[in-house]
Amino acid sequence: QTIGTVEHLKNPSLERMYAFYNTYYVPNNMAILISGDIDIKSTIQLIDREFSHWQRRDLTQFPLHKEPEIKGVERVSVDYPGEEYVLLAFRTAKRSHKDADALEILDMILDNATAGLINLNLNQQQKVREAGSYPYLFNDYGAQYLWGVPKQDQTLEEVEALLIGQLELIKAGQFEDWIIPAIVTDFRKSEKQRLEGNGPRVGMMRAAYLGYEKWRDAVRMLDRKAKLKKKDIVKVAKKYFKNGYVAGYRRDDEQNRPDIQKPPIDKIDIDASRQSPFSADILSIPFEEIEPAYLVPGRDYAVREVGDSDFYYAHNPLNDLFSFSISVDIGTLSDNRMGIARDLLNKSGTPRHTAEELKKEWYKLGTDFSLSIGDQETSISISGLDENFAASLKLMVDFITQPTTDDATLAELQDIIIAKRDDALKDHLTIHQALYSFHRLGDKAYYRRVPSNEEVRALSREELLSLISSLLDYRRALLYTGSQPIEAVQAALAEHLPASEVPVEPPPYEVLDFTRPDETQIYFFDKKVAQAQVRIEYAGGSYNASLEPSIELFNDYFYGGMAGIVFQEIREARGLAYSVGAFYVNGRDKRDFNYMIAGMGTQADKTPEAVNALAGLLDDVPESPERFAAAQQSVLNKYRTERLGFRSVLGTVRGWERKGLTGDPRSWRLEQIQSVDLDAILAFYRKYIQGRPKLISITGDKSKMNLEALAAEGEIIELTLEDLFAF
Repeated sequence: QTIGTVEHLKNPSLERMYAFYNTYYVPNNMAILISGDIDIKSTIQLIDREFSHWQRRDLTQFPLHKEPEIKGVERVSVDYPGEEYVLLAFRTAKRSHKDADALEILDMILDNATAGLINLNLNQQQKVREAGSYPYLFNDYGAQYLWGVPKQDQTLEEVEALLIGQLELIKAGQFEDWIIPAIVTDFRKSEKQRLEGNGPRVGMMRAAYLGYEKWRDAVRMLDRKAKLKKKDIVKVAKKYFKNGYVAGYRRDDEQNRPDIQKPPIDKIDIDASRQSPFSADILSIPFEEIEPAYLVPGRDYAVREVGDSDFYYAHNPLNDLFSFSISVDIGTLSDNRMGIARDLLNKSGTPRHTAEELKKEWYKLGTDFSLSIGDQETSISISGLDENFAASLKLMVDFITQPTTDDATLAELQDIIIAKRDDALKDHLTIHQALYSFHRLGDKAYYRRVPSNEEVRALSREELLSLISSLLDYRRALLYTGSQPIEAVQAALAEHLPASEVPVEPPPYEVLDFTRPDETQIYFFDKKVAQAQVRIEYAGGSYNASLEPSIELFNDYFYGGMAGIVFQEIREARGLAYSVGAFYVNGRDKRDFNYMIAGMGTQADKTPEAVNALAGLLDDVPESPERFAAAQQSVLNKYRTERLGFRSVLGTVRGWERKGLTGDPRSWRLEQIQSVDLDAILAFYRKYIQGRPKLISITGDKSKMNLEALAAEGEIIELTLEDLFAF
């Protein structure tokens, strides 16, 4: 066991903790990694001043563990109700080994999410429900994993054989020559994307440091990969993928759960006014306020008309990667077949390209294609290299307007969809999502309005593909972020994206209202799981832009992560939840309703006590000037330091427009946040949150709960799968 047994976790040794800290938290075993808008010279001087007094210590040598050789196939099996799964693990080389680069290329030949052998031979041809691969290259050893999910009536052994077959193709050199340069292009694109943000930049440096890799070697990784040939990949395939591997099977059966008894835990009184000397020293350091940065139309983005469409443009100042999407206001609420149409499109081609050829074309261009379907919005998106924007746009339009497939592909997809649904009915997290969605929305909940299995069987490929091909007939919005000038993008759109003579108006926006009971009610689903899932929701008022500052402050005051009231009172002070959170949600659209939401995962026998504590906290939020001051400062700091990356600009602007806002609203919100006091936030809380009847949804093992105690919160209504799902 990686972290020990339950008994080990209940009885940690403080002495060993301190010994570990004193051994490894020393300057010769650490790195300082910084990426941001800094002055390098003064930053180095600061680090030298603050850290130069640290004293190095001799480090304990890590033991060298020699893993026993895997001879033959070692098999392990576990039981879990729901989706079956096979995982194959081969031992490979450590990250500093000369074979590491070739092993990473090999993994991408297997699975690059688009045109790998597993993607084309297994997923595209629907020989399995789903499959893939991924590598782990660590400091001591490496591993290559292959995984697969069987179709209905397909055995795990059959999936294993299909996965092994893809490795055999590589060992025989049966993969196309163009794939290695395309993979290197994919890696280069991913690296450019990571370098757009400070977090990923620091992550790249951290990975090199922890892997004992010199930075000059880390930055040359792509050049090394570009020199690899087919023979190099075949060589490592034959070297590492012989007959020795571990095969793990997850079988659909009831699992053996450990019996965890609720321990006695005394409530801890938490004083928010207390402050450690270290904290006081940090907070007393003088600093200059950072001025906030707001979006300016014409400078940060532009909105124009292209034919019958609104065209949004943002410039990419860092690299040559673009992202482009077509947004149409239609989704599964107006047509519940849309999700299935999307799944069929993923298995389709065009009159010029078979489905397999199309996947290869996308990968050769270095372009990612996706179609996402929401309740009331569909986005058709591509992203990749700007030099291939026009070619990618043309391919996307051809694909959307002329998708082709056959009846056999649809029939196989229908089998897979129904098999996935069978597994979903066994998954406690899916059931819980269906439970609280049904509690909130009734028959408008997602799982209540999907097509039944009989309706899925009756669907034809013509009707599904026509749903896709008609998308560009609707009035739409176009969003481009990239390095090309706006005029060049407009020209490409005019050439390759056909304009509708009379664009079809999308269906009217549908406002989804909450169930509003007169008294708190509990929807309960009995499921034999160790951890109960709890959700508490209830409607607030209609969306009101002027409330946004109060909502932000309340959420930081009440929730605010690990320092907030909810986490501190429920998890830290009382030990009633593994995870817990609560926040007031603003409507996504100006026509939507706001609502309060709280959720937690708790030990089954703690459920009544945990529900009572969380519901009580929602109805009686503690008043703490100290917490409010910290929350207000936190929100102000976010406004001052937050910088919208260029990739986020257009999505943010569109979000503001949905709420009826013009310009960047953060300027007036900041002014309001600076002037709001605790009394105003508590007044907002009393008006929109406190004392309202609640929708409490619980998925858990009722045999381990005191239902009489739970019923004190509200009437318990036990539901079945038939109530929650329309399958």
